Amino acid sequence: MNDAANPEILNRLADIELPAPPDWQPLLMASGVIIIALMLIIFTRLYIRHGKTSRTEIDAHLDPALAARLKLQQLIQDWQSQAISDREAAYRLTTLLRLGLDLPQLTPTCPPHIAADQHAWQDTLRLCANLRYQETSALRLTPEIFQRVEQWLVKSYQPSQHNGRGV
Repeated sequence: MNDAANPEILNRLADIELPAPPDWQPLLMASGVIIIALMLIIFTRLYIRHGKTSRTEIDAHLDPALAARLKLQQLIQDWQSQAISDREAAYRLTTLLRLGLDLPQLTPTCPPHIAADQHAWQDTLRLCANLRYQETSALRLTPEIFQRVEQWLVKSYQPSQHNGRGV
């Protein structure tokens, strides 16, 4: 076919306009938003993880009795709001008592610095053992038990080891 032979076809082809190039802006904007969202999620998780690690490190440097007293306050709130049962509270209470007083095991013989409370010590351990090891128990925890444990932890706290700072 000759170009001179078909001038009409050439005229019609000359009128054709090419489509506009694709607009990449929406795709780039969406990609940017997704990347920023992912970075925000990653940095938030790292921050939360670092915060938990920092709090754990702070607790590790505290006197065991002081750390136990801080956790006891949360335990009391959970128990009073009935977020945990008496049985769960007894488990946590005995753990806090053992760790706070730095005892390898809870025994009927109370530690020397609270020897005056021998009878109360034995009653508390008996009550907690009853709550922990029996499926149903008629006995219940009382606020006085928590106060008693807090007093023992206060007696156990050694402020002289912490530059004279008390609680």
